[in-house]
Amino acid sequence: MKAMRADENQVSAQRFEVTDGHRSRLVRMRMSAVLLAAMLLVAMPGTATAQPATDARDGAAQCAAAKARGRAPLSFAPGKRASLASANFDATYYHLTLDVRLDPEDVSGRTRVEGRVTGAPMTTLTLDFDDAMTVDSVLSAEGAPLAFTHAGGALAVSLPASLDDGATVAVDVHYHGLPEQTGFGTFVFGKLANGDPYAWTLSEPYGARNWWPCKDHPSDKADSVRVTVTVPGGMRVGSEGLLVAETPNGDGTVTYDWRSHYPIATYLVSLAAGVYDVTEDTYARPDSLADAFGELSLPILHYAYRDTDVYEGGDDFSGWKNVLDVLPVLEYWFGPYPFSEEKYGHAHVTFGGGMEHQTMSSMGGGGVGLVTHELGHMWFGDAVTLRTWPHLWLNEGFATYAELLYWKARADRYPGTYEQIFDLYYGRALTAEGTLVVEDTTDVYNLFAHSRVYSKGAMVLRMLRGITGEDVFREILRSYAADDAVRYGTAVTADFERVAEAVSGLDLGAFFRQWVTEGTGAPVYEVGWSARAAGDGYDVTAEITQTQTAPASTVEVFEMPVTLAVATEAGERRFTVVNDARRQTVTLHVDALPTGLAFDPDRWILRGEEVLVVAAETAPETARRTEIAAVYPNPAAGAFHVRLMLAAPAPARLDLFDARGRRAGRLLDRPLPAGPHDLAFDASGLAPGVYFLRLTDGRRAHTRTVTVLAPR
Repeated sequence: MKAMRADENQVSAQRFEVTDGHRSRLVRMRMSAVLLAAMLLVAMPGTATAQPATDARDGAAQCAAAKARGRAPLSFAPGKRASLASANFDATYYHLTLDVRLDPEDVSGRTRVEGRVTGAPMTTLTLDFDDAMTVDSVLSAEGAPLAFTHAGGALAVSLPASLDDGATVAVDVHYHGLPEQTGFGTFVFGKLANGDPYAWTLSEPYGARNWWPCKDHPSDKADSVRVTVTVPGGMRVGSEGLLVAETPNGDGTVTYDWRSHYPIATYLVSLAAGVYDVTEDTYARPDSLADAFGELSLPILHYAYRDTDVYEGGDDFSGWKNVLDVLPVLEYWFGPYPFSEEKYGHAHVTFGGGMEHQTMSSMGGGGVGLVTHELGHMWFGDAVTLRTWPHLWLNEGFATYAELLYWKARADRYPGTYEQIFDLYYGRALTAEGTLVVEDTTDVYNLFAHSRVYSKGAMVLRMLRGITGEDVFREILRSYAADDAVRYGTAVTADFERVAEAVSGLDLGAFFRQWVTEGTGAPVYEVGWSARAAGDGYDVTAEITQTQTAPASTVEVFEMPVTLAVATEAGERRFTVVNDARRQTVTLHVDALPTGLAFDPDRWILRGEEVLVVAAETAPETARRTEIAAVYPNPAAGAFHVRLMLAAPAPARLDLFDARGRRAGRLLDRPLPAGPHDLAFDASGLAPGVYFLRLTDGRRAHTRTVTVLAPR
């Protein structure tokens, strides 16, 4: 999930303000420093949106902002987190029939719940359902009233008779009320500045139970779902699957009936209602992919608030229409679009960013990065769903990496963007705390920590690609998406590891332990090298020293294949060696005179700092790194300080670039002596956003990000 865009490249934000209302709530973000500038305050009923600048290309930050954006509750008590539903019940079908009233704001209707008994006999069916909703009655499939209790977030229904393993269960729950807000959105009403009403839902991770009774856990996906919603005339409703009926009721209301026949997790069931402009596109699978996957003509449906430019976009980096360009890239890497019998689409909402609701993502923004991120979730998150919340990286890391795959594939159209977004995510990943598999899922900010499940998740996938090679890696992604054990079902990290090992033929146990399930931190490398004539060429001896990002790292030695690039008078020679010790010496043979050595030149490894590489004759024990040692405060409002460290006297140049690669200023350009240098800069004239500091000393460059906030 994601973050509402704020600049004119996103959703004509000036038209996106919310009018004052009687139920005024302000939901403020408390995200990490790096993520803060990429987010904005969320529009809840009766509030106006505050909108700092957001990079339309940064889909991962926009995703994270929408999923971790509330003020209360920041943590979930066990009753709000763990499912209280019957463990011996397998949900197979839900039909939500809802009447959405706007004056007063209220939801009423019924939910048909069907499933089967698994294991022990069942006399009571328990469902997750928040106490803020009032249960009016519960009926059997035949219409007979059933006794029930409703307390503590659990709806316990007494069945007419004990049911054995394999027996089917069906009940109709009738209810009404105003769903409680949990900080994620849940079920939100409001009006745009032009007076148009809207309503939307956002249930991830534990919010489905706030507005409909269900077994609210991703491990139990229903085989199909039907969402039937009645709204005031003039509004439309978007949801999962296909729209099978649009029925005027003769009383000023209209009923929309959506049906999906694909398995679906409860947190992916949604509705979005508003006064929408409707645009229909068709994705025709290119011949190059049709040869492998077969022909496809997929309906693409866009519901945009009227008089906004979210479909067309304000520039090349925005616009929902770009999904037609993203689809073939993701099909090439991930395999056939998984919901080909239904559709894909976007429905406009007022929360920040987007949410990957199955076959119709809810979108508060229109940046191409966000469009790519949410589409990527259709494979990883929707078709293959995490089985338990600690494995959230299987959703968010994969969708974040989808962005990088798209920017790389479209480098001609977006020159420099891949490199800039890669640098951004790489830097964020280095700040990740804890294991990639999340231990504490009760705290929303911990669960959706952008640096961890999004950025580090994407970097782990990229490292796997570096180990296996591009073709094998692509086959791993396709095979995982199509694996019979998880496709349209659920997965944990072990499932992905199993597929990766089967496809690559490699033992990846150490890789997953150190980067995903057990290890924290990242390696830091130093390399000293020397050369001597040997036989018909030269032997290059490289001593690799590995330390860790203490105290964050829990890994003694990151066992990784590393690339050593030896520059010679006849050109570059590359070697791959396995580094599995804190101090390791390797000897390489080249034909021509060596002139330099580079360690991991393409940054396949998520490593802590710029690698210090020195030749033996110029490698004193006290050698210092040339680097941007610190930027503070970061994020900065008004001013920030930079500490530079120079290993030797050098002509130092420090430039500032914006997120699109345009130079925003030259902050320093003069010779400096070796040692530390503290500098201060006034940022009050800069537009809010993410910037890149680039230090060069005539031999190498060092880059670091700084986030600039609006002056307080």
